[in-house]
Amino acid sequence: MAAEIRVDTIKSRSGINTLNFTGDGFSFLTNVGIGTTITTDPVSPSNNAKLAVGIVTANYYYGDGSQLSNVISGVGIQSAGTLVGTGFTTLNFIGAGNTFAVNGTTVDISISGGGGGGGGVSETKTLGITTTDAVGVGSFVAATYRSAVVVAQIAQDPDYQIGRYLMVHDGSTVTVIEQAAASTGSTMLGSFTGIINGTDAELLVSMATAGIATVTTKIDTVTV
Repeated sequence: MAAEIRVDTIKSRSGINTLNFTGDGFSFLTNVGIGTTITTDPVSPSNNAKLAVGIVTANYYYGDGSQLSNVISGVGIQSAGTLVGTGFTTLNFIGAGNTFAVNGTTVDISISGGGGGGGGVSETKTLGITTTDAVGVGSFVAATYRSAVVVAQIAQDPDYQIGRYLMVHDGSTVTVIEQAAASTGSTMLGSFTGIINGTDAELLVSMATAGIATVTTKIDTVTV
C-alpha cells in the first residue's frame, strides 16, 4: 500500500505523489520525485544518473520519437552468480532463520540449513554402512551454525528406525540428545553422537550390528 500524505484533512493515497507546497496551499505535480533532485527535471538517456534507485519505472520520449530503453522496473535476482530473472517486485522467503547482508546494491541471502532452509531442509543419504564404528552421516559449518534439529532414518533390512535429535556445539565439543526414536524391530538399529571435524560439526552413527545399512538425515540448522 502506498504511503499516506495528510495536510490538515486532505489526504492522498494514489500511489506515490509529489506535492508542491506554495504558501498555505499545495498542488500535485505530474512528475514523481524518486531518484531526482528536481521533479520537473525528467529522466533521459543523457540524464540517466537519476535512475539510482532500487525499483524504478522510467519512460521518456524525444521529439524524434526515440525513447529511453533498457530500463527494468523491479529487482533482478541472481543465484550463485547466475541471473534468475528481473522485474520482480516481491521476494518471499519461506521458513525461519534466513539471514540477509547488504553489500552495496546487492543483498546476500543465506538460507537457514545450508543446502536447504527451514521449511525445505535437504536430505543427506549415506549408503552401504557395514561397520559398527562411528560413521559420519551429515554435517554443518561450525562457525556459521551453533545448533540443529536432526531427523535421522536408518534402513537395515528387514528393519527401520526413525529418530529426532538435538545437536549443539561450543566450538570444540558436540552434544547430541535423542528427543524421540522408534524402530520396527525389537531393538534400536543405531545411536548418534557428534564431533568437531575440521571446520564442521559432524553427526555420527554407530550401528548396533554390522549388516548393510543406509542412513538418511535432515539437518535443520540455527545460526551462531
